[in-house]
Amino acid sequence: MAGGNSLEGREQKKGIAVNTLYTMGGLLFMNAVLQIVITPLLNRMMGAEQLGGLLYITGLVAIICPSIGQALNNSRLVVRRDFDVTNGDYDWLLLGFGLIGSIVALFMSGKSLESPLMAAGVFLMFMLTVFRYYGDVEYRLNLNYRRYFIYYFLIGIGYLAGFGIYRLTGQWVWIYLIGEAAALALVGVTGNIFHQFFRRSEFFTTALGRGFFLTLSYLITNTTMNMDRLVIKQILGNEQVTQYYVVSLIGKTLVLLIAPINTIVISYLTKRKERLTRSQFGKAVLAGGGVSLVFFVACQIGTPLFVWLFYRNLYESVKGIVTVVNLAQILGLFSAFLFILVLTFTDERWQLWIQLTHFCILLVSSVLAARTYGMMGFAVASLGANSLRVAAVVILGIVKAGKDKGDRNADR
Repeated sequence: MAGGNSLEGREQKKGIAVNTLYTMGGLLFMNAVLQIVITPLLNRMMGAEQLGGLLYITGLVAIICPSIGQALNNSRLVVRRDFDVTNGDYDWLLLGFGLIGSIVALFMSGKSLESPLMAAGVFLMFMLTVFRYYGDVEYRLNLNYRRYFIYYFLIGIGYLAGFGIYRLTGQWVWIYLIGEAAALALVGVTGNIFHQFFRRSEFFTTALGRGFFLTLSYLITNTTMNMDRLVIKQILGNEQVTQYYVVSLIGKTLVLLIAPINTIVISYLTKRKERLTRSQFGKAVLAGGGVSLVFFVACQIGTPLFVWLFYRNLYESVKGIVTVVNLAQILGLFSAFLFILVLTFTDERWQLWIQLTHFCILLVSSVLAARTYGMMGFAVASLGANSLRVAAVVILGIVKAGKDKGDRNADR
């Protein structure tokens, strides 16, 4: 029996490693296309001022779309452990939350939209991206990470095709429309999560409640992660949006290395009935801290080189804030990893309150600091707020994790 268990354990570890590589590969390819190919080309063609307006809209995408799609994605993985939810339970939520979020985002885009036709295209982009963030749950439910890789690979290919259409039409929205639609077409052909779209189960209200709280939590998290585009645009202007985006890009891109780990972790942890113990959580904190330190060193080396190679016209204006921005970004990624762990053994409302507190601290401090000290002030405010969030999540995890292996925590 011992030999059989050992063999089973090795096979599981091998499967986790392979799945992590598939997940990383797809996400890295998609974002490499967007961040290393398309955005630098747009900078050359548009200039920093106009690109800043585009980045403001895509910042809204980064806030609204994963807050709905990814939150419902993770909620379904967690809820399915205790309730027999159906496609329709979450498809209803996806459509309803998506429409509300897209209308709000369209309104916030305001003067950044050039015409009614562009407004229609941007609204469709928001909706498609919401569904795309949810769509990969098709492959996470069944741990089919080979198709997960293809899913994100197709998005990258779609972005490249959309960029070709942009060159012909001058409408940048085609880049995103083609990319998001390509991924959803794959789900439509190979999956069934959108089948029986309007058929709800008796557990719909459970899905609604759990999904709503997690969506609010993600909305706050993603707003704080993209606070630079919102605050800096209003206080300092479009060109400064582009400058801060460029210097923070390496740190934000490293979320690609955290996101696959988060994906694998929550997929496997929600497959089993046992909750994490206090000692297991502590080991995960130490491991995550070590990885975060490596990421910080990589950012310190990679950011100046990246800016000099792809955004040389902005190099002198951003080199002084590299260290503070990178440290703030890495602490933000570290807390995101910890939140995924804590989600598997605590009520979603705990995360909501921590995220809301962090959001308020960051918003007030960053606005005041940016007005007085410019981009450096904003960066220091972000660093302080993210440090407090890491501490809060660690304390929550230690308090709520099980004392003994197999303890099912009363918090739920």
